[in-house]
Amino acid sequence: MLSYMKKILLFFILILLCCNLAYAEVVNKIKFKGDTYQLLYSVKNKEHNGYLNEYFKQGEDYNNWTELLAVHHFPNAYSPIDQAEAFRGFLNSINCPNALTIKEEDNSAIIDFILLDGDKLPIIMEFNVFKYEKSPECGTIAVQYAKRYIVSNGLEVEDIKKEFARTRNAALKKVKKFEIPEIIKEDIDKLK
Repeated sequence: MLSYMKKILLFFILILLCCNLAYAEVVNKIKFKGDTYQLLYSVKNKEHNGYLNEYFKQGEDYNNWTELLAVHHFPNAYSPIDQAEAFRGFLNSINCPNALTIKEEDNSAIIDFILLDGDKLPIIMEFNVFKYEKSPECGTIAVQYAKRYIVSNGLEVEDIKKEFARTRNAALKKVKKFEIPEIIKEDIDKLK
Protein backbone atom coordinates (compact mmCIF):
# COMPACT_ATOMS: atom_id res chain seq x y z
CA MET A 1 0.00 0.00 0.00
CA LEU A 2 2.83 2.38 0.84
CA SER A 3 4.43 1.83 -2.54
CA TYR A 4 1.15 2.70 -4.26
CA MET A 5 0.90 5.96 -2.24
CA LYS A 6 4.48 6.85 -3.15
CA LYS A 7 3.67 6.37 -6.82
CA ILE A 8 0.61 8.63 -6.56
CA LEU A 9 2.61 11.26 -4.69
CA LEU A 10 5.39 11.09 -7.28
CA PHE A 11 2.80 11.42 -10.06
CA PHE A 12 1.37 14.62 -8.49
CA ILE A 13 4.85 16.06 -7.95
CA LEU A 14 5.64 15.47 -11.64
CA ILE A 15 2.39 17.17 -12.68
CA LEU A 16 3.19 20.17 -10.47
CA LEU A 17 6.71 20.40 -11.91
CA CYS A 18 5.39 20.28 -15.47
CA CYS A 19 2.80 22.96 -14.70
CA ASN A 20 5.45 25.13 -13.08
CA LEU A 21 7.77 24.79 -16.10
CA ALA A 22 4.93 25.60 -18.49
CA TYR A 23 4.00 28.68 -16.41
CA ALA A 24 7.63 29.86 -16.34
CA GLU A 25 7.80 29.51 -20.13
CA VAL A 26 4.62 31.61 -20.58
CA VAL A 27 5.76 34.30 -18.10
CA ASN A 28 9.12 34.59 -19.83
CA LYS A 29 7.51 35.35 -23.21
CA ILE A 30 5.33 38.29 -24.17
CA LYS A 31 3.55 39.36 -27.35
CA PHE A 32 3.83 42.84 -28.84
CA LYS A 33 2.82 44.02 -32.32
CA GLY A 34 2.22 40.40 -33.33
CA ASP A 35 5.77 39.33 -32.42
CA THR A 36 6.91 37.16 -29.52
CA TYR A 37 9.63 38.48 -27.25
CA GLN A 38 11.54 36.29 -24.79
CA LEU A 39 12.99 37.37 -21.45
CA LEU A 40 16.77 37.04 -21.77
CA TYR A 41 17.94 39.40 -19.06
CA SER A 42 16.69 40.40 -15.61
CA VAL A 43 18.65 42.16 -12.90
CA LYS A 44 17.98 44.20 -9.78
CA ASN A 45 19.01 47.79 -10.47
CA LYS A 46 21.18 49.04 -7.60
CA GLU A 47 20.30 52.68 -8.32
CA HIS A 48 16.54 52.42 -7.77
CA ASN A 49 16.23 48.99 -6.09
CA GLY A 50 13.81 47.61 -8.69
CA TYR A 51 14.16 44.98 -11.37
CA LEU A 52 14.85 45.52 -15.05
CA ASN A 53 13.55 42.82 -17.42
CA GLU A 54 14.69 42.84 -21.07
CA TYR A 55 12.80 40.90 -23.75
CA PHE A 56 14.24 40.21 -27.21
CA LYS A 57 12.77 38.80 -30.41
CA GLN A 58 13.67 35.20 -31.14
CA GLY A 59 17.17 34.96 -32.63
CA GLU A 60 18.19 38.37 -31.29
CA ASP A 61 20.20 39.32 -28.22
CA TYR A 62 21.86 42.34 -26.62
CA ASN A 63 24.49 42.70 -29.34
CA ASN A 64 22.19 41.85 -32.23
CA TRP A 65 18.69 43.29 -31.84
CA THR A 66 16.31 45.29 -33.98
CA GLU A 67 13.45 45.68 -31.47
CA LEU A 68 13.27 45.07 -27.75
CA LEU A 69 10.88 45.45 -24.86
CA ALA A 70 11.99 46.19 -21.34
CA VAL A 71 10.06 46.47 -18.09
CA HIS A 72 11.50 48.79 -15.44
CA HIS A 73 10.29 48.77 -11.82
CA PHE A 74 10.87 51.83 -9.65
CA PRO A 75 9.54 50.72 -6.23
CA ASN A 76 10.32 54.07 -4.54
CA ALA A 77 8.91 56.33 -7.27
CA TYR A 78 5.30 56.93 -6.32
CA SER A 79 4.38 59.20 -9.21
CA PRO A 80 4.70 57.88 -12.76
CA ILE A 81 4.41 61.46 -14.02
CA ASP A 82 7.28 62.64 -11.79
CA GLN A 83 9.39 59.68 -12.94
CA ALA A 84 8.73 60.50 -16.62
CA GLU A 85 9.47 64.19 -16.04
CA ALA A 86 12.75 63.30 -14.29
CA PHE A 87 13.73 61.12 -17.25
CA ARG A 88 12.81 63.95 -19.60
CA GLY A 89 15.11 66.22 -17.60
CA PHE A 90 17.93 63.76 -18.19
CA LEU A 91 17.18 63.62 -21.94
CA ASN A 92 17.14 67.42 -22.10
CA SER A 93 20.49 67.53 -20.29
CA ILE A 94 22.07 65.49 -23.09
CA ASN A 95 20.27 67.53 -25.79
CA CYS A 96 18.08 64.62 -26.87
CA PRO A 97 14.84 65.82 -28.51
CA ASN A 98 11.79 64.18 -26.94
CA ALA A 99 8.03 64.37 -26.62
CA LEU A 100 6.17 63.85 -23.33
CA THR A 101 2.45 63.15 -23.02
CA ILE A 102 0.94 63.25 -19.53
CA LYS A 103 -2.45 61.83 -18.52
CA GLU A 104 -3.23 63.38 -15.12
CA GLU A 105 -6.52 61.45 -14.84
CA ASP A 106 -4.77 58.09 -14.49
CA ASN A 107 -1.35 59.32 -13.32
CA SER A 108 0.50 58.01 -16.38
CA ALA A 109 2.91 59.38 -18.95
CA ILE A 110 4.51 58.43 -22.25
CA ILE A 111 7.80 59.80 -23.52
CA ASP A 112 9.43 59.08 -26.86
CA PHE A 113 12.79 60.07 -28.32
CA ILE A 114 15.57 59.08 -30.71
CA LEU A 115 19.09 58.42 -29.46
CA LEU A 116 22.11 58.62 -31.72
CA ASP A 117 25.18 56.60 -30.80
CA GLY A 118 28.43 57.34 -32.56
CA ASP A 119 29.96 60.29 -34.32
CA LYS A 120 31.21 58.50 -37.44
CA LEU A 121 29.62 55.87 -39.64
CA PRO A 122 28.27 53.37 -38.91
CA ILE A 123 26.10 54.92 -36.20
CA ILE A 124 23.14 53.57 -34.29
CA MET A 125 19.80 55.37 -34.29
CA GLU A 126 17.47 54.10 -31.60
CA PHE A 127 13.78 55.06 -31.36
CA ASN A 128 12.41 54.65 -27.82
CA VAL A 129 8.99 54.88 -26.20
CA PHE A 130 8.52 54.64 -22.43
CA LYS A 131 5.08 54.27 -20.82
CA TYR A 132 4.99 55.01 -17.07
CA GLU A 133 2.14 53.96 -14.79
CA LYS A 134 1.48 52.94 -11.20
CA SER A 135 2.83 49.53 -10.28
CA PRO A 136 0.23 47.08 -8.95
CA GLU A 137 2.68 46.33 -6.12
CA CYS A 138 4.36 49.62 -5.21
CA GLY A 139 5.94 52.59 -6.90
CA THR A 140 6.07 53.01 -10.65
CA ILE A 141 6.50 50.59 -13.51
CA ALA A 142 7.51 51.47 -17.06
CA VAL A 143 7.55 49.55 -20.29
CA GLN A 144 10.12 50.50 -22.91
CA TYR A 145 9.81 49.72 -26.59
CA ALA A 146 12.95 50.35 -28.64
CA LYS A 147 13.69 49.96 -32.32
CA ARG A 148 17.30 50.10 -33.46
CA TYR A 149 18.75 51.03 -36.82
CA ILE A 150 22.39 50.64 -37.81
CA VAL A 151 23.23 53.39 -40.28
CA SER A 152 26.20 53.02 -42.59
CA ASN A 153 25.67 56.01 -44.92
CA GLY A 154 23.96 59.38 -45.09
CA LEU A 155 21.23 58.19 -47.47
CA GLU A 156 20.06 55.66 -44.91
CA VAL A 157 19.58 58.44 -42.36
CA GLU A 158 16.99 60.10 -44.57
CA ASP A 159 15.21 56.78 -45.20
CA ILE A 160 15.11 56.05 -41.46
CA LYS A 161 13.76 59.53 -40.70
CA LYS A 162 10.97 58.92 -43.22
CA GLU A 163 10.20 55.49 -41.74
CA PHE A 164 10.22 56.98 -38.25
CA ALA A 165 7.78 59.72 -39.28
CA ARG A 166 5.55 57.10 -40.89
CA THR A 167 5.59 54.58 -38.00
CA ARG A 168 5.93 56.77 -34.86
CA ASN A 169 2.20 57.27 -34.21
CA ALA A 170 1.45 53.57 -34.66
CA ALA A 171 4.24 52.66 -32.21
CA LEU A 172 2.93 55.17 -29.66
CA LYS A 173 -0.59 53.72 -29.95
CA LYS A 174 0.68 50.15 -29.52
CA VAL A 175 2.67 51.11 -26.41
CA LYS A 176 -0.29 53.04 -24.95
CA LYS A 177 -2.52 49.95 -25.32
CA PHE A 178 0.15 47.47 -24.21
CA GLU A 179 -0.60 45.86 -20.87
CA ILE A 180 2.62 45.91 -18.88
CA PRO A 181 3.56 42.37 -17.84
CA GLU A 182 4.34 41.26 -14.33
CA ILE A 183 7.89 42.11 -13.31
CA ILE A 184 10.13 39.05 -13.00
CA LYS A 185 12.06 39.39 -9.75
CA GLU A 186 15.00 37.11 -10.30
CA ASP A 187 18.43 37.44 -11.83
CA ILE A 188 18.46 35.94 -15.33
CA ASP A 189 21.22 36.25 -17.89
CA LYS A 190 20.68 34.20 -21.04
CA LEU A 191 22.83 36.64 -23.03
CA LYS A 192 26.13 34.94 -22.18
